[in-house]
Amino acid sequence: MKFNVRSNSVAVLGFHDGNAGQIETWFEEVTGYHIACFVHEADRPLEIDAVAENKKRVSQRTEFPAHGAFKGRPFIVAQNWIEQLLELKIRKVLLLTPDNKTRFKQLESCRRHGLELVSAIHPTVNILPEAIITQGVWINAGCIIGYKVEIAAGVLINTGSQVDHHNVLKSCCQVDPGVVTAGNVTLHERCQLHTGCTIINRIEIGRDTIIGAGAVVIKNIPPDCTAVGVPARVIKHHTKTSCDLD
Repeated sequence: MKFNVRSNSVAVLGFHDGNAGQIETWFEEVTGYHIACFVHEADRPLEIDAVAENKKRVSQRTEFPAHGAFKGRPFIVAQNWIEQLLELKIRKVLLLTPDNKTRFKQLESCRRHGLELVSAIHPTVNILPEAIITQGVWINAGCIIGYKVEIAAGVLINTGSQVDHHNVLKSCCQVDPGVVTAGNVTLHERCQLHTGCTIINRIEIGRDTIIGAGAVVIKNIPPDCTAVGVPARVIKHHTKTSCDLD
C-alpha cells in the first residue's frame, strides 16, 4: 500500500482495534495530525484469521490488519521499524503497544533516535488545573485527570478512569477502564491497574506490578508482583527482566 507522508504525519505503534483502531476514528480531527501508518514490531509477518478471531467474540466487528494495511493505512511489520520510519521521513510516533515492557523499550528507542512522541487525549477528558502531562500518552474518553497530577510518557489511561489529585504516573504504566485512584497515589514504571480496581489515598504501586480487576488496594504493593482481591493481597511474584533499568 502506498504511503502518504506529510509534514504532520504520525506513525501509530500498535494495531489492536480497541485502542489503535478506535483512536483512528477521532485522532486526526482532534489533534490536527495525520496517521501515515500503523506499526507492529516483529521479525515475521502477522498471520491473523479475521473470521476465526471474530467467531471467538460476541461482537463480529473487530478489525485486523490484512494485506499490508490496517484501517485503510499502510501497516509496517518489522524489527527495524525505526529505520523504516526515518527513511519515510516520519518523525512523530504515537505509542499504543499494549504490552507495558515492550512499549517501554520502544519509548527508549524513540528517544535514542530523536523521534518525537505525540499524545492522543480524547476531547471528553476533564483535565483539572496544574496537571502536568508529558507528550507521548493516551487518555481515552470520559477520564478525569485531577489537580496537580503528573503523567509521564508512555502512559495509557483507558475509558472512564479517575486519577485524583497529586497522583504521579510514571513511564509506561497502564490504567484500564473504570479505575479509581484517590489522592497522592504513585504508579511506578510499567505497572498495570486492571478494570475497575480502586486505590485508596497515599498508596504506591511498584514497578512491573499488576493489580487485578476489581481489587481494592489499601496498602502499598511492592514491585514485580500480582495482587488481587478485596482488600488486595499479593498472590504471585514475577521474575525480573531486562526492563528493570532503574
